[in-house]
Amino acid sequence: MVTSRRYLIASSLARLIRKERGGNRVTEGHFPNQADRSSFVVVEGDKGSLVLLHAGPNGPIEERTEVPRAHAEALLDVTPGKLDYLLTHLTVGTRDIQIVRFVTPGPLDLISVPFESDEEARDFRPLSWFGPDVTTEVAYQNRSIALEGAPQAPDVPMSNAALNSLLDTLENRYSAPRGYTPNAPARSSAEAGTGQRNAPPTAPAQGNERAAQPQRGVLSRPAASVDADMGDDDAGDDNDLNLNIEDNVIRELARSLRPQRR
Repeated sequence: MVTSRRYLIASSLARLIRKERGGNRVTEGHFPNQADRSSFVVVEGDKGSLVLLHAGPNGPIEERTEVPRAHAEALLDVTPGKLDYLLTHLTVGTRDIQIVRFVTPGPLDLISVPFESDEEARDFRPLSWFGPDVTTEVAYQNRSIALEGAPQAPDVPMSNAALNSLLDTLENRYSAPRGYTPNAPARSSAEAGTGQRNAPPTAPAQGNERAAQPQRGVLSRPAASVDADMGDDDAGDDNDLNLNIEDNVIRELARSLRPQRR
């Protein structure tokens, strides 16, 4: 069973992520609630899916069936609740992090982190650029947003440490918080029989030009230490200040990083 946790994120940080990594547009149409199940249709790119959710002994069970895009669009036309969002994927350690920007009926920016089990979800420790945890708040679930509208999300405070942590993620310089060990990929049945584990991801080659040079539009700086990510008092002068950063400052930064028109 796949479960997830959701967090708010400052809109300016979400905008910076989309600028660097792009995103895929997704449309969902939700049908009215029923006593024992719910259903919705999804259109992403040239693919369509019909999703059924019903109660199981250990929680909700999802059944997803691919349908032609034309059929999915026809179903969208008869759904009473619709939403559009941009979905951006980030890899943090071994974890897939999804940045969701709701356009309709938004605007609203969220972080969604999928897990294979409830225990795995409980053990997860969010990074410093994550906002408040809204996992248990029904108003921030897709179904509620589609049928009842987007909630009025509070402003998410930011700090210098949070921005530095995000930049490390975008530059593939992730450092796990102190005491945090990312969950390793699940072992296959063949590996379980031989006692071999999946090999860790291979680091980019040192001679690779893209790895050696900073990405365009990303601030370059030394990789943050574990103490820096946790905001430790001994982490250095930059984090001792832990300056607050206003949302409009990040917006101006994003504008300045845009390629200039000629």
